[in-house]
Amino acid sequence: MKRRDFIKTVAPVAVVPFFSNKIFAAAYTPSVLNEAALLTIGAENDRILVIVQMTGGNDGLNTVFPMDQYSNLMTARSNILMPDTAPLILGTTQTGIHPAMTGLKSLFDEHKLAVVQSVGYTNQNYSHFRSTDIWTSGADSAEVLTTGWAGRYLEYAFPGFPDAYPNTLMPDPLAIQIGSNLSPALQGYEINTGQTVPTTFSGSITSLLGYTNSNTPSGNVGIELDFLRDQQAYTNQYASRIVTAWNSGTNLATYATTSTSSIAQQLKIVARLIKGGLKTKIYWVSLGSFDTHSNQVDTTDKTIGTHATMLASMSDAITAFQNDLRLMSLENRVVGFTFSEFGRRIKSNGSNGTDHGAAAPMFVFGSQVNWGVIGANPVIPANATTNDQVAMQFDFHKIYASILQNWFCVPQTDAETVLGDTATPLGAINGGCGVIPIELVRFSVEKANGTDAHIEWTTANESNTDTFDIERSTDAKSFKKVGTVKATGHSHEPVRYDYLDKDLPLSQAYVFYYRLKINDLDGTSTFSETRSVIFEKAGKSLLFDVSPNPAQSGKCQIILRGGIEESNTTEITITDLYGRQVARLSDNFRAESTVSLDLDDNISSGIYFVTVKNGLLSRVQKFVLE
Repeated sequence: MKRRDFIKTVAPVAVVPFFSNKIFAAAYTPSVLNEAALLTIGAENDRILVIVQMTGGNDGLNTVFPMDQYSNLMTARSNILMPDTAPLILGTTQTGIHPAMTGLKSLFDEHKLAVVQSVGYTNQNYSHFRSTDIWTSGADSAEVLTTGWAGRYLEYAFPGFPDAYPNTLMPDPLAIQIGSNLSPALQGYEINTGQTVPTTFSGSITSLLGYTNSNTPSGNVGIELDFLRDQQAYTNQYASRIVTAWNSGTNLATYATTSTSSIAQQLKIVARLIKGGLKTKIYWVSLGSFDTHSNQVDTTDKTIGTHATMLASMSDAITAFQNDLRLMSLENRVVGFTFSEFGRRIKSNGSNGTDHGAAAPMFVFGSQVNWGVIGANPVIPANATTNDQVAMQFDFHKIYASILQNWFCVPQTDAETVLGDTATPLGAINGGCGVIPIELVRFSVEKANGTDAHIEWTTANESNTDTFDIERSTDAKSFKKVGTVKATGHSHEPVRYDYLDKDLPLSQAYVFYYRLKINDLDGTSTFSETRSVIFEKAGKSLLFDVSPNPAQSGKCQIILRGGIEESNTTEITITDLYGRQVARLSDNFRAESTVSLDLDDNISSGIYFVTVKNGLLSRVQKFVLE
């Protein structure tokens, strides 16, 4: 079964009962916020990703040159290819880069740049719009997703978004895009996880605030308008934080200020916001257009021209940004990568340009990259035709998997859930993510019995493991031990463990964080990642249960409990992890009533979301169909 079904099939596991007489027998309601939640503790919690989008489809063969096949390349594109003495050779390789990219060459020499050859996806689509959608959503070419890969990660890392944010743990935007539009890559299940900052931003709060008008027409138009205003409110509430970070930060490097250097100004803003203390995890910048169907080079000097100008702007901007981070002593916290929706064909056209193609190189930059050229030079036919393409060596999902697992330290199974793909991480980043001494294939925390937390984990291939200490925190920083479970010690089969943390102090906090301290027989210990569980705040709330959960068939019951106003229509919807609706009911249900659902037999096993809306109240629960 593919990871796009968002469920992992495992062998039957041995069950280890609760210890300390903590018997768990009552039904509990799983929360969608918990299974997906990951707030890593330690240095990786401060890590930042910068994404540079090269819009239009970059000509990879005029960016990274296969020097060992230059004669064949010259035959294919004699009207646009520069002399073989012009490219900048990367170390002792047979790979060169465009002479306009002296900045990236210097980063390569400083071991701060990885060049990844021939990145793409299977069954390349040559439409700008569709191919961009594939890259930003993280989909395969045969599927359409309504969420973005980065948005799914951010909602995974920050459970409860957007309603539970901003808060003391994360008071800042989850993502920021410099410009007027937000990339679909940042789209979450409800709203986009990003905020925009103008390319001309200079600290003015008014430039961050949208137009407001309190008048609301009646009917569906008013409902839709209120929804849009809610989204604007999420933007407005972060404005003062962005301005504060801007005023607290100062750039230390020099950036280009010419009319063609918009990318430099975008990265300058990013560096200043990072220096100012903004906790934003992902920044998005862009430049283009790289859609060079004609006049790609200067016919009198093929080392210059439209394409060379854009490559120089990008290279100089990234180099200035990296230098700025170095001067700020922040470069160990940041990595970035470039991408374009596709490359260009091997053979040039008759207009001194290139047409839409397939795979193309990517650059991964930062002090924490595994520098060098990853992959072989693309193969250039002796007599390339207009249909010949640069063959894919690496699926772009491998890059995303590397970002999640090797930079943000997301466990493999969780990264596959976010991506919906089994891609193996590409070794482009050296994030130093800790590896626990056993294979922890599952670790979850769920609400139970109203005031308890049910902690469950499954191990594989235990070796010399002594005990598990369950540690709890209310701020994700200071943890205390609340219980200990004896480990099996030695096992090559999956083993499941359970623990019930009873009578939580809900008057003191409603979000609790858990981690496992894994103690070996030799006295050494390591920590797992952190999981969170969220209880209701004091006050009126919408409550319901799904039973049975997990379910063995498509039949289940929605048990409506607190918060139901019978005068309001209650809407119940079930969606999959891609946001696709599979069932919907709407009626004036009574409080404390039970609604039966009989889902289509064709619905596959996996994880689904049950959403109940009543008036202004809304709540989501996870539903597992086995």
